[in-house]
Amino acid sequence: MIQPPWKAALRCLPLCLLGVVLWREKPWAVRLSATAPWAVATTILLNFAVYLPLKAARWRVALIDPPPFRKVLAATIEGLLANAAIGFGSGDLVRAARLREGQLAVDYACTWAERGAEMLALAILVFVAALVTKLGTLALVISVLVASAYAALLGAGRFLVPRLGRWPRMRSALSSGLQASTPRRVTAMVALSLLGWSSEIVMLVLFQGAFHLAPSLRMALLTLVGINAAIAIPTLPGNFGTFEAGATMALVMCGAPRDVAVSYALIYHLTHVIPVAIVATTVYLARSSGNRRYKTTPARTSTGR
Repeated sequence: MIQPPWKAALRCLPLCLLGVVLWREKPWAVRLSATAPWAVATTILLNFAVYLPLKAARWRVALIDPPPFRKVLAATIEGLLANAAIGFGSGDLVRAARLREGQLAVDYACTWAERGAEMLALAILVFVAALVTKLGTLALVISVLVASAYAALLGAGRFLVPRLGRWPRMRSALSSGLQASTPRRVTAMVALSLLGWSSEIVMLVLFQGAFHLAPSLRMALLTLVGINAAIAIPTLPGNFGTFEAGATMALVMCGAPRDVAVSYALIYHLTHVIPVAIVATTVYLARSSGNRRYKTTPARTSTGR
């Protein structure tokens, strides 16, 4: 289906704005400190060793009859590759499709349950940040509204499930999502989200030193909130444009020069996209090759008999 030109232009607007900002601010001219390579290497290491495993563990909590953790982690990484290449929420569908055969609808419903718990965790993060950094009443109100909307959606889902007898597939998917959203599971997913973001705060502080910024937990916390708020709605491949906008806005609000903020946001983003894309491509090729061998072996055996 061909989309109208205005929709394609609207979706590409964040990337176009990013190009304009890069052209005006010239972030490549920003002088980095001698610790910049170490900050980049440590950030990449923390992303693979801590943040991504916690992200996979959060999804595994939501899954019904979850497979081994290594398979969940591999599918999670493959989903990030799809998000970097395609965007628009494709990563969730791809990781559900690559996890295991025959349960796409159930696993995809569980990803929505995980996303809901992540939004609740984001509301908690914004609420805490608003209290600690004095963001103002508006941030407090928004966080409360998001948490209330999440609770209302769960209530509406439980109300609808018994009334969807004529649509068994929709009923099954909604029931799976609600089964993945029990209070115990939601609490675990929220805790894993907050723990993962704690590791990201360490990465953000490391990058502050690389750009000659005084280490500041307040700046790191606001940057984290700005990034997550900006990418809450999936858009362009890799969230390019929206990611940089959220990070830059937070950094400038904390007193960072605009050109430094743009360079910080772009390089930090690339350290999360490029290494993951390389590893995810390798994982995808290895798993695809393994699946082909698994499918062809029974046929060869039966022929031999």
